[in-house]
Amino acid sequence: MGGLISLRRARTWLAVDVGSSSIKIAEVTEARGGPRVLRTGVLPVPAGAVENGFVRRTDVLGHAIREFAGPSQGKPPRAVVSIPGRGVIIKRLQVRERNLRKLDDVIEFEAMDALPEDPDNVNIDYHVLGPSEGGDGLEVLLVAGRKNLVENYVDLVEAAGLVPAIVEVDQFALRSAGSVSASGPADALVHAGACSTTIHVPTDEAPGYTKELPMGGEQFTESLAVNLGVSRDEAEAVKLSAPSAEAAPLLDGLCEELAAMVGRGLALVGTLSGRTGPRRVSLSGGSALLPGLAPSLARALEAEVRISGPFFGPHLPPDQEHTGPGFAVVAGLVTRNPFE
Repeated sequence: MGGLISLRRARTWLAVDVGSSSIKIAEVTEARGGPRVLRTGVLPVPAGAVENGFVRRTDVLGHAIREFAGPSQGKPPRAVVSIPGRGVIIKRLQVRERNLRKLDDVIEFEAMDALPEDPDNVNIDYHVLGPSEGGDGLEVLLVAGRKNLVENYVDLVEAAGLVPAIVEVDQFALRSAGSVSASGPADALVHAGACSTTIHVPTDEAPGYTKELPMGGEQFTESLAVNLGVSRDEAEAVKLSAPSAEAAPLLDGLCEELAAMVGRGLALVGTLSGRTGPRRVSLSGGSALLPGLAPSLARALEAEVRISGPFFGPHLPPDQEHTGPGFAVVAGLVTRNPFE
């Protein structure tokens, strides 16, 4: 008897990472062996449209995402979007319950004591890690996103004409991205964004350790503009190109400052976790390619520093060059299939 041929159309969705200076986005489809990225894009974010992780110009950014998505045939596409870790509370809980059908009610009750704020102000999700110590219950990873932040990103997805299927946390996406990066596994992840830098130390026990630092590429641009007496646009060009004799010492100093902050952050993580310093560090984010940053980190951490990417493999069209370190969060979001 001959095999059956499936005529079901491949399902597609969008993975969306909203940053303060740009939106990284990928169109994804189901394929044998896992999700496959069809195309990527970098959408500019106007100044002030995203502040402190909140989307302030939903209409403008929603239109940009809708333009990338293009006209839909039939049902609107689903979307997987990430929210900043600073708006999320993560805790490990031991619950005296093994019946999964009752777990929702148990977690809701436990959250009242575990969370530092009113549970009515957060959206709660959880993941069962396994049996608890002693085997009389379950160990659960509780994730609580502040409701106003989650709704803010859901509103953006809906304004783009998409269906919000999964809301992920940046640090979880970064951890997932490590499994698909060409740079290989790492002891620590450093994600240098526009306005902040996130340190994540993955461990065998979820969720690992995460710390956010208040320095990123925008602070580089502002400092160069002031010290060189040039416009912001000129300072941005200086930052991304081979620096002049005048700019080089300034840029080197900024890289050393950020590297020192990362070093102190990782030292704190080591104190909390009892882990030794990292031997391999994965550097990602839109600011990862800043001249001098990777060498500065390598010296400060006394570790091998590899820049993440490229992501998504060799199957993208030749004009899709946006697969480097800035797409680390998107790479993690791609692994979340909203149809499963």
